[in-house]
Amino acid sequence: MNLDDIPGGSLCVVDTNILIYAEQGISDQSQRFVRRCASGELAAVLPQTVWQELSHKLMLAEAMMRGLTSGGNPASRLSAKPEAIRGLTLYQAKLKSLLDLGFGFEPCQLADLVDGAFALQRKHGLLTNDSVVLAVALRLKADVLVSNDKALRDTGEIETYAPTDLRF
Repeated sequence: MNLDDIPGGSLCVVDTNILIYAEQGISDQSQRFVRRCASGELAAVLPQTVWQELSHKLMLAEAMMRGLTSGGNPASRLSAKPEAIRGLTLYQAKLKSLLDLGFGFEPCQLADLVDGAFALQRKHGLLTNDSVVLAVALRLKADVLVSNDKALRDTGEIETYAPTDLRF
């Protein structure tokens, strides 16, 4: 089901890829989803791992946009430039704006990893961040998980919505 089909009033746990698609303008559905969250029509929660992954990806995107890093392994190249990192602020403003738009922050609990995520990894063969996102969604008893990750959609653990209009 696509993002426009998420019922109003739903508690949504959101994966990183949806916010990247909205930011990059490659999915109108993702952008509408963000607007629906900002209007209060949907309640959106980002697990701690999503905040961290999104922060990292947006920081690298800003560094690349500013010509501070390029090529293979841009994070490694950027880590050797602490002065350049100190000057990166656009990604921070973007993250803070998500709070202003009403996106919640859900800290990961030890049980999310040790009990939830590890069990989900064994059951479904998920990568660590994906299993933590799913564990948090299940702990919160979220109505939906919003992700374009096929592995998460295939678990059957929670109703999952994904954009169907990606323009790569």
